[in-house]
Amino acid sequence: MTSTNLILRRTHLYLGMLLIPWLMIYGLSTLIFNHGEYFRPLRPADPQFVSLWEKDYTLSHPITDTNLREVVAQLLADNGLQGAFGAQQKGNVLNITLQNFLQPTKLTYNIASKQLRAEKKKFAWVEVLQRLHFRAGYNGSSLLANVWPVIVDVFCVTMLIWILTGLYLWWKIRDSRRLGWLTIAGGMLTIALLLATL
Repeated sequence: MTSTNLILRRTHLYLGMLLIPWLMIYGLSTLIFNHGEYFRPLRPADPQFVSLWEKDYTLSHPITDTNLREVVAQLLADNGLQGAFGAQQKGNVLNITLQNFLQPTKLTYNIASKQLRAEKKKFAWVEVLQRLHFRAGYNGSSLLANVWPVIVDVFCVTMLIWILTGLYLWWKIRDSRRLGWLTIAGGMLTIALLLATL
C-alpha cells in the first residue's frame, strides 16, 4: 500500500507540474476575456488586417450546401495555402479564415466578380493567448495541423488523472476529509451560482 501511495503521490506531483504552463495559458487568456477593456491598449491599431494580395480566381466547382469545405480546400491548395481553416458563405461573399496562433490569414472571395483577397492579422500577444484558448477540433488538413488537438486531448486526460489522484490522496488522510468535503461543496456551489446567472 505504501508503494501505491508513493506512486500516486509522485504521479499527482509531476502531472501537476506538467499542467503548469497549460493552466497559466488558460488563466491568462480567461483574464483577457473577462477584463477585455484593460487589455485593449495591447491590441494592434486599426486596421486590424494588413493586405497581402488580390487576384482573379475561378472556383473549381460551384458551391453547394454539401461541398463548401471541399471547394475551399481546393481554393487554398491552388493558392499555395494550407492548414486548418473555417469558411462561411454570405450571399456572394465567401469568408475564409486560415487558422494560425500568431497571425491568422483572412481570405475574402467575391463569387460574382471572381476576386480573391488575402489579408494577415496584425500580431498581438493578447490575441495569441485568446486563440490558444479557443482553438479546438480535428479540422486540420494535414498531420501538423492536428498536433494541437492531440495535445489538447493529452492535457484533458492528464487533468482528469490529476484530479482522480488528488481525490485519492485526500481521502487517504482521514483528518482532512471534513475540510475536503467543505472545499468540494464550495466548488460545486460556485458552479451552481454560475448556472443560476445564465
